Amino acid sequence: MNWKKVKNVLIIIFLIINGILGYMNYQRKVQAFTLTSHQENNIKRLLYSNNIMLYTLLPQKYPSMKKLILEPKSVSGEEEKKILKLIFGDVEDITVYLESISKNRMQTVYSKGARKLSFSEGRIVYEEDINSKPKTIGSKEESKNLADKFLKSLGYQLSELEWDFKDEGNGQYKYLYYEVYKGNLIYDSYIEFVIKPQGIEKVDIYRMKPVRYIELSRSIYAPDEILFGFMNQVKRETNPGDIIIIQKVDIGYLISPKGEGVKEEEAIPHYRITLADGRYYHINAYNNEIFLN
Repeated sequence: MNWKKVKNVLIIIFLIINGILGYMNYQRKVQAFTLTSHQENNIKRLLYSNNIMLYTLLPQKYPSMKKLILEPKSVSGEEEKKILKLIFGDVEDITVYLESISKNRMQTVYSKGARKLSFSEGRIVYEEDINSKPKTIGSKEESKNLADKFLKSLGYQLSELEWDFKDEGNGQYKYLYYEVYKGNLIYDSYIEFVIKPQGIEKVDIYRMKPVRYIELSRSIYAPDEILFGFMNQVKRETNPGDIIIIQKVDIGYLISPKGEGVKEEEAIPHYRITLADGRYYHINAYNNEIFLN
């Protein structure tokens, strides 16, 4: 008997079996952290019986997640020059001054005419008094195109952002564009637009850069468990018979508790439940604690 051949065959068989077992173990883990149709249907019925309408798809996966360290993303000198040119055109007759925004934070403010642009650590704010300008924006689509164009001029890739909007009435819209990191939203890194029929009134940019994951992965609550906790909370806050409409449920990272935003901070996995009236709740995915924004 050729023992060398037998040995090679046994090694191959061992590798195949090991591969099969590894795949089966992976499949079990995936199934363990996948929302089943039974879970989804049960929570929908329960919500409906409590006057809560769910008009959105739920996250189907809820794997274990690590904490994530975020830090403010500074504006480089070249980037600042580019933004100044975009907002003001030429840099002549611009007023520049420093302004305190909190105990430990200052911002540099540039102003010219009706426009004002400010820079601080991890944040850029653009404002314009547009009340005397003619109305040129007549629809949601036109306002969205205006926001998209502004972001592209700053170098953002729209395909790398997820956006929400709110119709605030009288032709005014609010848009929020969130950055995404490895498939998860970063709730503290976003661009907020306020757009009126006269144009862009304000752009608020919060820039947080993912640095590293920390600690071991921890299990998170399933979406149906999160919604059950939300239901119990919102029932205490609303009048009997009030209809609650859930428009969106997503998951991402949120700095909690928030600091001054001038150094590295710890972001924790959170679910976010957005209601039709514009309110949204963040829910700690580790412990199911809920708070209203």
